Amino acid sequence: MPYRLVLSPRLAVPRWLTAATLIGGIVFGLFCCAIFLIAFGVPASDLGNEFVLYVFGNSAGLDQTLTRAISLTLVSMSVALCLRIRFWNIGVEGQLWMGALAATAVSIYQIGPWFLRMPLMIVAAMVGGALWCGLAAVAKVRLRADEVITTLLLNYVAYLLAQDLLYGHWRNQADQFPTTPIFPKFEQLPNFGGWHLHYGVFIALVVVVFCWWLCRYSRFGLLSKAVAENRTASRALGIPVARITLTTACLAGAVSGLAGFSIISGEEHKLTQFVGNDFIFPSIAIAYLGRANPIGVLIAALAVAGLYTAGDSLKAFYQLPDTVVVTMEAFLLMTVAAFDVFVRYRISILRQRPKAPVAVPVEGQKA
Repeated sequence: MPYRLVLSPRLAVPRWLTAATLIGGIVFGLFCCAIFLIAFGVPASDLGNEFVLYVFGNSAGLDQTLTRAISLTLVSMSVALCLRIRFWNIGVEGQLWMGALAATAVSIYQIGPWFLRMPLMIVAAMVGGALWCGLAAVAKVRLRADEVITTLLLNYVAYLLAQDLLYGHWRNQADQFPTTPIFPKFEQLPNFGGWHLHYGVFIALVVVVFCWWLCRYSRFGLLSKAVAENRTASRALGIPVARITLTTACLAGAVSGLAGFSIISGEEHKLTQFVGNDFIFPSIAIAYLGRANPIGVLIAALAVAGLYTAGDSLKAFYQLPDTVVVTMEAFLLMTVAAFDVFVRYRISILRQRPKAPVAVPVEGQKA
């Protein structure tokens, strides 16, 4: 007997279902990644060692994972904040660059006394990132410009500005590569013992906690949710949509600027030409995997950072191409998006009843 699938929208989504579908999507995505790696010649017995023991059970792998998770958490939180008001922030790289440039300017021009230099670098990084994202928000609010285009194009402006300074006035003449001089010790974020992990992890945690409180318990978070649901209705109710959009964009830009500061002060200890590269796609993926929830973004950032660490190990020992990590990230994103159907819709299997036969009148007979 024939059956048919019926999708009916859910009026209310229980929290356990959201968590279950997210976990199910990630598990199925990892299963697809395992099949993909086995097809490339990685022994199935080594997958557990690479993805679990090396990433989280080995000191070197854990150090690399946590260090990467700092900047990934910050840029993804920037995207997540904007997603909560349906503002598509594709410009995290540009905001990161501007934050790094502003913080470097404080160091290069020795602004303030030495004991205030690092706090001034942090403030400058936040202001630089906030202004850069604020430009796109002003264009959207005043000129109705599409934020996807403006934020994306501002990435290139920030990148080219950084290259101009690195090849020009800020270049360290004692180095053959285009970098600035190494920052003094009092401008560098301290490390944990002999690890590469630095105190930027506290910055990331403070940002996550603050954003969680802002989104969950503040009046601003409630109004942002209303703006995301319906901008027209929000304006009719007197909600300052333009102000909320500008504030959210500036806050998101400031968070991206902090990511730039954490990289130059905690990892590189100088400004290089590769500081803000390859953050757009991971930040969007992590924000989506974390459902634009600050705690979810933190967990997703740790998972993706572990994926990158495992990918580096796989590339080194099994000579896999550089696209392997991006492909695995795409697998996770696609499976989570596919499992999202179970959250939005209730799936029912109905038995299709056979139609009753219709008597067809024969010619010459009365119907």
